[in-house]
Amino acid sequence: MRKDNSDFSTAFVSEAGSYIDNRDYFAFMETDDMACYVLADGLDSDQELRSAEMVVKTVLENFMEKPSMSKRRLMRDLREAQEWLQFESRRVRLKASLLMVVTNYNKMVYVSCGNVRLYHFRNGRLNFRSKDHSLAQSLADDGRIPDEATSTHEERGNLLEYLGNPNGVHAHVAKKTQLADGDVMLLATSGMWEDVELAEMLGALEEAKDPVMLTDTLEEVLLSKQRRAVNNYTAAAIYVNKIFQEKPKNRRKLIKRILIALLAFVIVGGGAWITLARMAANKAAALETMVESAQAADDYARAGDYAKALKSYSEAKNAAVKINDKIHKRLYTAEQKVSQLMVDGDGYVEKADFTKAEASYDKARKSAGLYPPFNVKDIEKKIDQLDSYAETASWMKDGDLKFQGGDYTSALKLYTKANKAAMESGYTSAQKELEKKITETNDKMTAIQQQLKEIQAGKLQARGDRLMKDLDYEGAIDAYSGAQEIYQEIGKLESVLALERSIAKAEEKQSADQQKNGQLAAGAGLSDGALNDTGTGDVADEAATAVPPATASQTKAAAATGNAATMKSADTAAAKKEASSTAKSGSTSDGNASSTKAPASKEQGTADSASKEAGASDSGSQNQAAANGS
Repeated sequence: MRKDNSDFSTAFVSEAGSYIDNRDYFAFMETDDMACYVLADGLDSDQELRSAEMVVKTVLENFMEKPSMSKRRLMRDLREAQEWLQFESRRVRLKASLLMVVTNYNKMVYVSCGNVRLYHFRNGRLNFRSKDHSLAQSLADDGRIPDEATSTHEERGNLLEYLGNPNGVHAHVAKKTQLADGDVMLLATSGMWEDVELAEMLGALEEAKDPVMLTDTLEEVLLSKQRRAVNNYTAAAIYVNKIFQEKPKNRRKLIKRILIALLAFVIVGGGAWITLARMAANKAAALETMVESAQAADDYARAGDYAKALKSYSEAKNAAVKINDKIHKRLYTAEQKVSQLMVDGDGYVEKADFTKAEASYDKARKSAGLYPPFNVKDIEKKIDQLDSYAETASWMKDGDLKFQGGDYTSALKLYTKANKAAMESGYTSAQKELEKKITETNDKMTAIQQQLKEIQAGKLQARGDRLMKDLDYEGAIDAYSGAQEIYQEIGKLESVLALERSIAKAEEKQSADQQKNGQLAAGAGLSDGALNDTGTGDVADEAATAVPPATASQTKAAAATGNAATMKSADTAAAKKEASSTAKSGSTSDGNASSTKAPASKEQGTADSASKEAGASDSGSQNQAAANGS
């Protein structure tokens, strides 16, 4: 645990100066056993990519995977950063100057490429300074100009080596330097060391007691020069307050370990070849997976299926890691980030967070132009659709409020309007949700309509029950039939069957009532006949006055002489004529119920006629008996 048993403190200041963008970039990483400090100065003018940031992150990423102070490993990290810059140099050539310092908390080593400088101070004096890869430094090395003049020489910015050089990277890797307690390392870009002289740095170092104070003092010195134009400047100070104390090495033990390792190598040499063969086979399989996954990811990205593209790019990146292909790893990582931004944007759209969706889409749009599989126009279209999506979401929200308030008609109108807008703008996620809401609203309205019809049918059924009690069977049947029709419409079959029984019961009651009324009418006819029988004498008198004189004289003569047969015949004829006259006139003179109920019945008329005829016969017999008595 070297870090815990040492004391390194770091601070930095980095500003854009008189410019809008700061193209310097500093970052560092401290692990348990090693630390890495990287400072880069961007030399290009690309508006979208930051070369300094790209190389610093690349170097630190490689260092994190395998921390090392070996020259071979450090140069490998720089070459990968060089390849990454060349790969991304589509519009303009990306270039950067870089300084990398690695320490194990006891020793340090640095790598420089360009003109980012390292100043190493010990006991308040300059111990050494890194050399620039510039024409001015070359002139100083040849003795043509003093070494101190490199900071002000007109060729100080004419770099012979830098990252992004089409001729390859040729960096300087220094030898390991033993650190001591109290050492100070200062990393500075040209914007700092061009305007702050070494003497001023030593003066600031003498006053400063920690890295924060040192960087702040250097910035004050720089700005106090009041230059018309101030370049980007960065200064990072590392104070070595205490180094890690290593145990002295035992040479005899070291030699013993080397001999054991050589012996083990000889013994397992045969198995090593088998292992190498297996590793080669695994590497070939991983390479095939990488190519296939990358091709599938590109196809998905072109089709706009960013979720599947994200998954495939991740698989391609993992395969690149297995075969240690750093270039393709970075490529697929970058394309994976673009896909992730698009997926995040779609997720924000589903959540109706259109502000975050626009920010995510905009980031993806800026990077998508660098990678051919992504369609910038498609991303711009998504951004343009966000206003329509927001309006659709607003209508949906208003519809939800209406629905919660029970205003289903207004809610349905808003949902339908929003659904139409979602279909036109391609807002598929909202469209699915709106279809559910429309269905739910229609179901609510249907349920309410059914409840209203049930209430209406219940009222009709109750009215039918009241009419049944009032013996108004015809009205009850009408009410029951109306209720039954409504129940049939809303599908309540049990109520339909129940009303069918009620209707049948009402019809049965109605039929029985009609039959009873018919019998009463027949009884009333018989009573009329009896009454007519009682008044036969009067009818006979009326009939007598109506017949011709000859008939009347015959009747009187028969009565005087006591001829019963002649009298019976005359009375019978008069009775028949009176019955016929009574039937034709509807028997209106007696005021009985038979005159209003069923006077036209043939059977009833026949019965009445027979009754009258019988009455006339009985009357004649009585008259004959009276004559004989007299």
